[in-house]
Amino acid sequence: MKPNRVTDLIHRKWKTILVVGVCALLFWWWRAPLGNFFAWISNRDAVARFIEGYGNWGIVIYSALLVLQLIVAFIPGQALVFAGGYAFGFWKSLLVTIPVAVVGSQVAFYLARRYGRPLAYRLATQQAIDRWESVSKNQGILFYFLAFNLPIFPSDAMCYVAGLASIPARQFFIANFLGRTVSTIFTVMVGACGLNLPTAFWAVAILTVAGFYLAWVAYARKRKIDVYQKN
Repeated sequence: MKPNRVTDLIHRKWKTILVVGVCALLFWWWRAPLGNFFAWISNRDAVARFIEGYGNWGIVIYSALLVLQLIVAFIPGQALVFAGGYAFGFWKSLLVTIPVAVVGSQVAFYLARRYGRPLAYRLATQQAIDRWESVSKNQGILFYFLAFNLPIFPSDAMCYVAGLASIPARQFFIANFLGRTVSTIFTVMVGACGLNLPTAFWAVAILTVAGFYLAWVAYARKRKIDVYQKN
């Protein structure tokens, strides 16, 4: 191996160690307030009141929280999106959430691809990454589209799984955009309207999820993926 390449690899290794070390130190230093934050962000009504309290700046606060939740994948995110629909209504929340979710997911993907497993383990749960990493090898757009829309997948952690896998960035972007769009429409609508949606909506939602699940089972069988694998 050429000296310049060896030096470059050493520099990259130490950069990764430095980034991971700083993240670990910050998480440990702020572990108590972070615990309180995780509990708070899981409460839709509390988040909605907080966002509404900022008036016109509320949409900026919501976007920042959404990006943070997507990058730090073990922060619960459904309550936040529900809160966005509740606070801003369907269309405004939808038009903000989709691009922010797509960009945040791409950032997570590039962080994993650039800094590898050590940083991914810090920003998402190691268990989720290890659970799906072997399954995700050599998978493409359809696999990640389904991953963003089925509850059997940890959708935010799947961005890191994809970054560690072999899927090209352009293909992941397509799956990311389509998958986040579909899942966000449902989540924001429930957040904006609560459980007062018409029966037809719930029927379509149930049929859509069932269709996605059947597509996943068929895909898994075709690719010889063990749907119930543990590791």
